[in-house]
Amino acid sequence: MTVSPLNASATVVLFLATFATSTRLTAQEQPEPGAGIASRYAHDRGIGEDPAVIFNEDFEQASLERIGLRWDTVRNVEVMSLSSDIPSGSGGKQSLLMSQLAEKGTGGDLYRQLGDGYDKLYTRMYVKFADDCEPVHHFGTCVGGNNPATRWPSVRAGQPTKGDESFWLGVEPFGSRWQWDYYTYWCDMRGSPPRGQTWGNSFIHDDTLKVRRGQWTCIEVMVRINDVGDTNGELALWIDGRQVSHLGKGFPRGKWVFDKFLPGQEGDGVRWNQTTGDREYFKTSAGGDPFEGFRFRTAEPLQVNFLWLYLYITKGTRGHANRVWFDDVVLATEYIGPLQTE
Repeated sequence: MTVSPLNASATVVLFLATFATSTRLTAQEQPEPGAGIASRYAHDRGIGEDPAVIFNEDFEQASLERIGLRWDTVRNVEVMSLSSDIPSGSGGKQSLLMSQLAEKGTGGDLYRQLGDGYDKLYTRMYVKFADDCEPVHHFGTCVGGNNPATRWPSVRAGQPTKGDESFWLGVEPFGSRWQWDYYTYWCDMRGSPPRGQTWGNSFIHDDTLKVRRGQWTCIEVMVRINDVGDTNGELALWIDGRQVSHLGKGFPRGKWVFDKFLPGQEGDGVRWNQTTGDREYFKTSAGGDPFEGFRFRTAEPLQVNFLWLYLYITKGTRGHANRVWFDDVVLATEYIGPLQTE
């Protein structure tokens, strides 16, 4: 793999300036507590050798320069540093700290291409937001696919992706609510008033899923892309080893309100009709309508083929550092689970 140097990618800078049938994980087949790849590797030691693991990053290299050689694009390395703050149970001694400072821009990025790509991918990482971190605009763990594959982020905000070219999804702490949810772009995404513009669609809306600033959190997301011609793509999310979301063709039940799917809700729904350029109201069934699933792609070559870790804050208080730590990142074709101590 050809690796880019530790400098800003023009493509990333331009984007951020405008950033405003196979085995399935079914609702009845969830991993048992303590299961997963990490259960076989205490403190994650040796986990990178597991045949199901595609990539792991523990930030244990001696310098940022050496860490950067494992990534295709590194943006704003000057806001990154190595920290001795690590998650409980980690086998390492350091983590990566990104600090957004208003004087130095919007944050930083690490981006890696994942070879030819995968139909199904699990991504686990540990993340910690400082107690005094201001609300973030966007944040990743972000995974997705580009066809053809790229060595830098090439996502576009405010419009659906093309089904033969790209899709992407992040797991984010939404603004001042500090509430975990998805932020998803694909070709069938929903629009919102006043012009039907499409921002990242979300699917959880659970006000109990608050970010615990000042504490390490284990985030794991699963994405399975659809068979071409079907809507059987899936998303699932675990927080500290507890599954908090799973969406696929026919589940869960709920309703759409523009670009937000609300699980468990029923009654009047509303969508933006791109043909008429106006709102369209509809009734849902008792208990809500089954979720339609995801058509992430319309062409076979589009696979899950990138990982993007980043911090993006459009505004921040001058003189204040908004700090976010990353550690113990693992990508695999099977469920990973949290760090294990024995």
